[in-house]
Amino acid sequence: MKKSGNPYLIQFVGLKDGEHRFDYVIDDAFFKDREYSEVQKAHIDTQVILTKATHLLVFDIKMEGTINVPCDRCGDPFDFPVWGERKLVVSLTNDKFDDGDDIVSLSLEASEIDISQTLYEYINLLLPQRRIHPVEEDGTSGCNENALKTLNKLSEKEEEQKTDPRWDALKKIQQN
Repeated sequence: MKKSGNPYLIQFVGLKDGEHRFDYVIDDAFFKDREYSEVQKAHIDTQVILTKATHLLVFDIKMEGTINVPCDRCGDPFDFPVWGERKLVVSLTNDKFDDGDDIVSLSLEASEIDISQTLYEYINLLLPQRRIHPVEEDGTSGCNENALKTLNKLSEKEEEQKTDPRWDALKKIQQN
């Protein structure tokens, strides 16, 4: 059972104990209203299996798709493939506890849970720290060649400018 306004709001009261499947396609609209999101464009097929018990909800989340990110080397955007599985355990209890990132508590009076923030966090965990164009089939870099040439020229100029005249004088003494 999902509320029509927010597809990620799952009403678990009224669901029978057992497994319930929810399928989502997470795209650009999902990230539109999120401030400071690294992700602006994406297409991620997401399957959420909710296993409901009396005082326990277990969410098995599988994601697979692409996220459009800028290349850390050349700056051009590219579609980075992502996939992963996570588990979220929700304990229905009036006792507040925090037993980690993947186990949370929810009040016994609660009747629904919004999993959008959890999905957002899991997607961000799928992103590697370094994002570079994949290597082409012929072994060449997928990066923008003009950007790489410009970067190489700038780094060469930087190397030339970095020599300290005092060290140059010491090198001359050492050579003699």
